[in-house]
Amino acid sequence: MKLLAEIEKDGKTFLRERRTLILLVAAPLIVLLVLAGVFGKPTAEKALPVSIGLCDLDRSEASSLFMESISSHSNIIDYSGHGGCADYVRSQVSQGQLSAAIIIPKGFQAGIAAGASQNVTVFLDNSRVQISPSVEAFLKAAAQGTGQEIGSSFVLSVWARLDNASAQLDGLLVDVNASREKALEMQERIGETHASLSALDFSTLTRQLDAANSTLDGAASELRSAESNLTLMQEKLATYGEELNSTEADLLRVRAMLQNASDSISSAGAGVNCSDPVFFAYCASLSSMNGSVASALSEIDLRISKINETREDLRGINSTMQDFKENIANSLSETENVRARISTMYDFASSLEESREDSLRTMVEINRSAAQLVAKSDELEVLILNSKAQINEITSRDAISVVAPIVFASQNAFASRTFFDFLLPSLIPLILMFVSLFLASTSLVREKNAMTLERVYVAQVPLWEYALTKITSYTVVLFPEVLLLLATASLAYGAFPLSDASLFVFLAAALMLLLFAFNALGVVIAAFSESEATAFLASLVIGLPLLFLSGILFPFEFMPAPIVLLGQATPLTPAITAMQSAILYATPNFSIFATLLAYGIVLAVLAAGALYATKGRG
Repeated sequence: MKLLAEIEKDGKTFLRERRTLILLVAAPLIVLLVLAGVFGKPTAEKALPVSIGLCDLDRSEASSLFMESISSHSNIIDYSGHGGCADYVRSQVSQGQLSAAIIIPKGFQAGIAAGASQNVTVFLDNSRVQISPSVEAFLKAAAQGTGQEIGSSFVLSVWARLDNASAQLDGLLVDVNASREKALEMQERIGETHASLSALDFSTLTRQLDAANSTLDGAASELRSAESNLTLMQEKLATYGEELNSTEADLLRVRAMLQNASDSISSAGAGVNCSDPVFFAYCASLSSMNGSVASALSEIDLRISKINETREDLRGINSTMQDFKENIANSLSETENVRARISTMYDFASSLEESREDSLRTMVEINRSAAQLVAKSDELEVLILNSKAQINEITSRDAISVVAPIVFASQNAFASRTFFDFLLPSLIPLILMFVSLFLASTSLVREKNAMTLERVYVAQVPLWEYALTKITSYTVVLFPEVLLLLATASLAYGAFPLSDASLFVFLAAALMLLLFAFNALGVVIAAFSESEATAFLASLVIGLPLLFLSGILFPFEFMPAPIVLLGQATPLTPAITAMQSAILYATPNFSIFATLLAYGIVLAVLAAGALYATKGRG
């Protein structure tokens, strides 16, 4: 078959059909115009505020702050004064009167002040699938912003208390230093006292007590010996007194005898006349004898007087000795007392030595405790300084950096673009898909009904050649549609500069491959369709799923993984990707040409196979 002749024939056929012209020219432009009006608002521009119902059961400063953050971006309808407002706002959302409703519970502010998270109930009309996620995200952002404000106030109050604690730590640091100085001084004094107590020699005291005890034993022995001697002397004095009494009795007898002798002599002299010379010698003898007797009496009286004096002296000596014995007895008794005291001194010395050992051990423990106190004081000083440094580090930070350490600041890569600008690269392949499916399928069905395909069978033209020729012809005939859409996108909507020839060629080539693939699919549909209506409906049945699977209406990120793989395996998806890479990101992806070409070849083979399979029908 001659390709040029087929192209000319198909071109004239399309031009003669008004419906075809409308489908080729007017319909795509109308679609672009309508969608541009619907989605032509800049993405940065605020949308109309949605209606949100409010049921504030707390009516506090915190709830008012929360609602202020929402009211600036939405239309708040306050139902707080309505009886049973919680149930009422639920019903309003359920009936579609409100997009969402917020119920702030009783005790909202008190709970926040107590440190408990508060649950704010939000009812969403999730039947509004386009705005429900945005409303939910907006309310969450508002709750987060209000929480940051409340949290910042709380953090500031905490930091004020931390600053106060830091000031108190300064005073504590002074006390710690003073305690450490006292502990060091205590260690020094304990060391001196320990040395002094260690230098004490209780053995000297024990030896002195032993010597005193020995001396006391000697003195007691001497006293007992003296007492024994005094007893012997008393016994001798008693014997001596008895002897004096015996001597006195003897002297008294002698004196009586001498007195009798004196009396006899005196009587003898009285009976003799001493004047008589005869008796003169006798009288003289008597007188001499009487004088001797008188002298002897005087001597005896003197001796008796001496004996009496001696007896008195003996009594005095005996009394003195008795006093000595009593003194010795008292001394011996006092010796026992002294011995008891010495024994007490022994016990005291032993107790004192034990107390010294206990004191030394206690001093060692105290010294160890003082050393620990010094060490702990050093650790506490380091801890206080570190705590102050940490407090200063914390309180020097901005409160909002604690409540919200990550501040979300979004910057749109395409700030001035509209949603239609992002949709346009996907719309052009979509329009071309439906146009090619409709025209290719309905045109070939029309030729089938006009017996054109029968003449091809009779002419023995290979069906694969006929299929390839028709696909190519439809592609060439529809190529002006590609140019029209690209020119409209560039001139009317500024999608890309028309002066960029390389970009324009890339876009035209990608769309040309897309037309080839879907024209081949249109031939497949026509091969199995008996009427244009059937072909049209079949094109819709095939085209609509491809639309939903292409990621235009629903992003691939929201689809299940198997559906994503299926959507990416359709011929429409790589064409959209190619258009987006060139128009949006200015980085044409030439590797997609191979994918589109592979789809075209596969679908062309299927088209030829479909013609072979339906040969001879009707």
